[in-house]
Amino acid sequence: MERRTRVYPARKPFSRWISLFLLLLSAVLMVSGVVLPRTQDDLSILRIPQATTPPVDTPFDDAPASREITLPSSQWYALQLGAFEDAEAARKCADQFTARGAGGYIWQDARYRVLAAVYPLKEDAQQVRQQLDSQHGVDSYLYSVDLPALKLRLNGMQGQLDILEAAFVHASDLVVQLQRLSVLMDRQERSVDEVLTETAQIGQLLQTVSQRLKQRFTVPRPACVEGLIASFDSFLSFALDMDSSTSLVKLGSALKRQTLSSLHALKQIYDTLGNT
Repeated sequence: MERRTRVYPARKPFSRWISLFLLLLSAVLMVSGVVLPRTQDDLSILRIPQATTPPVDTPFDDAPASREITLPSSQWYALQLGAFEDAEAARKCADQFTARGAGGYIWQDARYRVLAAVYPLKEDAQQVRQQLDSQHGVDSYLYSVDLPALKLRLNGMQGQLDILEAAFVHASDLVVQLQRLSVLMDRQERSVDEVLTETAQIGQLLQTVSQRLKQRFTVPRPACVEGLIASFDSFLSFALDMDSSTSLVKLGSALKRQTLSSLHALKQIYDTLGNT
């Protein structure tokens, strides 16, 4: 009987080498994905800079410089207790309300306006106005203070521009911080000592800003620089006049008055720059 033999097709040498190559390539790719470090193209992390207040303690740089800055717009609403043609009548009105905890600040424009307090939101001012009317029988009027945005070009030495730009920011922030503290005191959420601690911290910073302005701008200084210095020095005098023995009513009144004073100074600076 004839023996049948199963015949298997022989592997071609070329196909065997291709298989080995593909196997080796797969192994290399697996190792590259797991063991080898990732390249820089796989991940990119960039720090996004945030807007910050320009520093006030940098070394003075006298290199010529020029830059553009924009002073932001804002609107404030003050409670007006009266408007008079002469200062003496306004002073008498102010004294009456100061004793009751109002600011009693005399804001002079075309008239002498006696202002009690100021608020950044019209709704808040309206609410306090209604409370004065219903609970204390005090009639008041909303007096709007508008600060339009100003785009400025500053020319001078680098160190002068740095401190001036910082001073603009601090002058605006001073009004905000004082108004915030005033409201917290009215709500009895801050004690005398707590308010004095916060005002002392603000004062330390503003004293440095004021000193830098005086050092870097020689007399006669630009009107806006003089206005900023006067505003900061006024606040420093206010902070020194208050101590832990000050009553809540007196401190509350003084805080409202200083808030309005700082806002008035800022308004005058804006007006001066707007007319330049």
